[in-house]
Amino acid sequence: MRLPIELHPLHESDYPKLIKLWASSEWVDVRQTDTPEALAGFLRQNPACNYAAHAGTRLVGAVLAGHDGWRGYLYHMAVKPEYRERGIGAQLVNAAVTAIRKEGIPRVHCLVKRNNLVAQQFWEACGFQLRDELYDFSL
Repeated sequence: MRLPIELHPLHESDYPKLIKLWASSEWVDVRQTDTPEALAGFLRQNPACNYAAHAGTRLVGAVLAGHDGWRGYLYHMAVKPEYRERGIGAQLVNAAVTAIRKEGIPRVHCLVKRNNLVAQQFWEACGFQLRDELYDFSL
């Protein structure tokens, strides 16, 4: 029997399970800067934009999202492999985008690795459009 999936606001107490979820995803890079303190600070800045998907007490998906007052961004989105293809990712994205837009931010972006064709198809299915006129520069 499949447990129903429930979305809840992401909370800093989710950190241990969240890091395991990200680490289980082949497309999310967990970095040394992804600390409990960094997550807590991010959630304080963007309290309404981040969601966890639970099957019972099990964290099966999450989206880390927010905005800078000008543009919205979906930073990390992952669903446990055994829970994919059930619409959970789309529910998480929809919840985050809706929350960002409620805060008056019309544009929402995400970054996807060039070789992640599955994710590219997912984001296009969610209504995102590929922009090939930009490069991402980072420090």
